[in-house]
Amino acid sequence: MYRVGLIGLEGHQGVILEGILRHGGSTLAAVAGGSEAAIRTLRNHRAVTAETRFYDDYKEMLAEEKLDIVGICNPNSEHAEAIISCAEAGVHIISEKPLTTTLEDLGRVREAILRSGVKMTMMLTMRFEPAYKLMRELVMGGEIGEPILAFGQKSYRLGVRPEWMKRRETFGGTIPFIGVHLLDLIRWITGREFVEGIAYHSNIAHPEVGEMEDNAGILLKLDNGGTAAITLDYLRPMSAPTHGDDRLRIAGGRGVIEALDNGSRVVLITPERGVRELELPEGESLYLDFIESIEKDRPPKVTPEDAFRITEVALKLRDSADRREKVSLST
Repeated sequence: MYRVGLIGLEGHQGVILEGILRHGGSTLAAVAGGSEAAIRTLRNHRAVTAETRFYDDYKEMLAEEKLDIVGICNPNSEHAEAIISCAEAGVHIISEKPLTTTLEDLGRVREAILRSGVKMTMMLTMRFEPAYKLMRELVMGGEIGEPILAFGQKSYRLGVRPEWMKRRETFGGTIPFIGVHLLDLIRWITGREFVEGIAYHSNIAHPEVGEMEDNAGILLKLDNGGTAAITLDYLRPMSAPTHGDDRLRIAGGRGVIEALDNGSRVVLITPERGVRELELPEGESLYLDFIESIEKDRPPKVTPEDAFRITEVALKLRDSADRREKVSLST
């Protein structure tokens, strides 16, 4: 039985909680941190048992509990110290994104993970969704030829945001917070690396969220000479039928593949067979993949190097937007 802990309740802790229920061989042993409201909500979740212990301080939790895995879901600026503490305690880590909010902290996290030898992954959960799994399979299989152009969109309702998201120091920026998903998908699906980029961001319509940007745009050069563009926004009206509107389009030398309608449809266009809407495969679980990576002693599908690289790219692009200048992204 895997004993699992949670640090914070400010992120996608549902990835951990639902994973525990699906696995059947995991138990939520302990939780540290979280607001009173978040803890009340959590206590009603089926993953919480009479044996689940609650702590105010995650360092006390790590000292008191014999944990196998910890999910890190505290505010963005606090991820780094939590990751390092877990690594030093010899506990495997599933971290919210981004790993860190500064490049300096990213270097410290990388060193701690490599030194400790623990398994680590980051919650780049879109890789496990049916549409993007299929896009990866077909692009890697040569269906559209060499990938040349990519465009991605993430558009969200703003809703009510916690105070820590309204300050750059604790939030880190919209590009690292949601841009990481599209940066990862484009890199993973096309197999291309980013070599340089420029970004822009601002908050025009929502002064109530302070330093949090409500829009961002990114333009990237790929290592084969191709181009990628990404738009991010919190401009989706509350009346919209879904919280998010995610889109991804990859154009190659022999065709185009697109994920539409928030990833519920994939359309492939090729010269030989025209326009086809494709049947989607089953989705997968990041948590179950992580368990398997421990049991088979293999890297998780989102490797530590993937997490380091995408966090680095996102932070450099945020800095590009701050400075209004192009940045090198070469490895």
